[in-house]
Amino acid sequence: MNTPIAPGPAAVRRPAHVPLVALERAGITEGVHHGSVVVLDPAGAVAWSAGDIDAAMYPRSALKPVQATAMVRAGLPLDGELLALAAASHSGEPEHLAGARRILALGGFGEDALRNVPDLPYGEAARAAWLRAGHGPSPLAQNCSGKHAAMLVTCGRNGWPAGDYPDPGHPLQRAVAAEVERLTGERIAAVTADGCGAPLFSVSLRGL
Repeated sequence: MNTPIAPGPAAVRRPAHVPLVALERAGITEGVHHGSVVVLDPAGAVAWSAGDIDAAMYPRSALKPVQATAMVRAGLPLDGELLALAAASHSGEPEHLAGARRILALGGFGEDALRNVPDLPYGEAARAAWLRAGHGPSPLAQNCSGKHAAMLVTCGRNGWPAGDYPDPGHPLQRAVAAEVERLTGERIAAVTADGCGAPLFSVSLRGL
């Protein structure tokens, strides 16, 4: 179902967050965490909220399922565990790295085609094992390599150039941006680069 796109983007402003969680020890409040939260009903109406749910924000890795949806609509031939790997962060366990390699192989790509930022495995045990094996930071070990591998395969399926696929003006990223707007019902408020190097599109918490 297509969600109507709002006339404009979310407001770019300092969010009016509210206290959500208090950390207490022996009757003393040690810290208070501020934020915003929203619960929508199946029709998309607000059932409960706190804070500022309409300010622009960057969803970070919460955007990965939307990015994966855009890729599937563009012909990405994944399902099951490999689609899950494309739609989520991973901790760098051997099965995660093997899955990213399997995705790359579907498009005939090697690890050298990945354009995400090199890093160590995110999981503590996986990181320690990786370092013991003598490895350093690599794009494959970084926690977004499944998503980036899927981006490469999507490019291959559409005949899009693969070398600059993280560029916001690339056909792949334009398709992702269109899907973000379609699913959130909002125009994108701003674009930046996520920690992995892929474009990150700003919407409101309500839209997400």
